[in-house]
Amino acid sequence: MIETMGHRGFEIKVAAFSIVAICALALPALAQQPSPQESNPLIDGKLMYVGRMPENIDSWIVADLRTWGKYKPTRDSEGVDLVMEAQKPETRMEYEMKHGVPQPKSVDKRRGPKRIMFTIVVTDWVTGRRVWEADILDRKEKNGRRETTTGSRSEVYARGLSTQQLAEAILRALRSYVMHLAPEPGAAAASAPPA
Repeated sequence: MIETMGHRGFEIKVAAFSIVAICALALPALAQQPSPQESNPLIDGKLMYVGRMPENIDSWIVADLRTWGKYKPTRDSEGVDLVMEAQKPETRMEYEMKHGVPQPKSVDKRRGPKRIMFTIVVTDWVTGRRVWEADILDRKEKNGRRETTTGSRSEVYARGLSTQQLAEAILRALRSYVMHLAPEPGAAAASAPPA
């Protein structure tokens, strides 16, 4: 009888220890999830690093950021709130068999619905999380608009634009999204993009 109670006591201790261990493992995971009231770095951020971009677009973006006044642009990537950089699209390699040996296949760059020249990505410097991005497309404007925004993703139609006009279109798309997140006082709600 004593052995049975000792075994049962051991089972209770193991069960209690298991519950404590599961709670201890779950708490850090719950703490990492953003809370609904946690703010977006695009709203709270003040200092934005602007990296080098194709065709010297970054110089125009820095000038436009200064004019906007929401963010202070810098060329030093340390200790900033946000990082804006250009990324080239990933190229997909296709192969074809020639005489039993796989050979790289020439791929038509114009194939596919989108012809992405590069992507502008804004990330939170602390977490590395992407907070906004815009695909720069080698296409003409669509429906009289140079840029479209859906949530945190935008598309900018670059064909026929000068470098300065492209930078202005990129900043217009970013500004539209930031205004959607937190409208500036006196800003018209109709100018905000759909979520």
